[in-house]
Amino acid sequence: MNDLRQLARVGDEDLAGQASGAGARTLLASIIAEEPVKEPRRPPWKRLAAAGVVTAALAAAVVLGPSILNTPGSATSYANAAMDIKLENGMWVARIKDPFADPARYEEAFHAVGLDVKLQLEPASPRQVGEIFQLGTGGDIGQSSSIAIDSDPKDCKITAPDCTMVLTLSQNASGAWIKAGRPAKADEPYANGNRATMDGGSLAGYTVGDKQVSEVAAEAERRGLKVVYQIVQPQPDGGYAMNPDDQSAAVGQDWWVWDAEDAQLGVVRLLVSEEHVIRK
Repeated sequence: MNDLRQLARVGDEDLAGQASGAGARTLLASIIAEEPVKEPRRPPWKRLAAAGVVTAALAAAVVLGPSILNTPGSATSYANAAMDIKLENGMWVARIKDPFADPARYEEAFHAVGLDVKLQLEPASPRQVGEIFQLGTGGDIGQSSSIAIDSDPKDCKITAPDCTMVLTLSQNASGAWIKAGRPAKADEPYANGNRATMDGGSLAGYTVGDKQVSEVAAEAERRGLKVVYQIVQPQPDGGYAMNPDDQSAAVGQDWWVWDAEDAQLGVVRLLVSEEHVIRK
């Protein structure tokens, strides 16, 4: 006879909340009345080993229970020092609490709610903070998915201390990787090139094309900007090529400016060539 199966006649409901209910008394009477089974004497360590197996099985059940209930994806919210993510009105809403955090902390938060999403925030000019530079997809993500960056409060400047960057994702966005702009520290070069002459740029409202270095550099300095250079090689089709390592030292004041980029906070990069090419 299987002794454990026989003892299982009394359920938890019979014992819950009472030390000596009817179920407990029945169990006690059954134990006392049952004739002991005569068996050859065995060394006590064998009985202890058997008891140890039962104890270990019960302990395993206690440990595994919560981990099975809290599988990845079962949560609808999660927060750590870097990000707070919640399911709101059918969309995942991630509030970036620390835009300078290790990307692994963002990934941790996404995984906690069942999303395989990678977020990388890189230094950007003020105009590009909160913009998505690159977006990749994989896994089950489809054309109908939605990924966007906004601010909280609405329409505040993300560079302001009391303004929070907010990333919203549809529930089928798992598999996405996102590269976006964050505020840059004072000594950080911007990760994504941004034309300095566009609205919000450091040379906004100023035209640099077909002007000599001396003239454009004077305007930049008037605006309190430091000037660095990138030498370009004119191409037959009117475009140009650049070698990132070919910069600065040999640039003369009579060279010609092709364009201007915001390089980092307070620094503008002029794209220049010695040859003057009239572009159509």
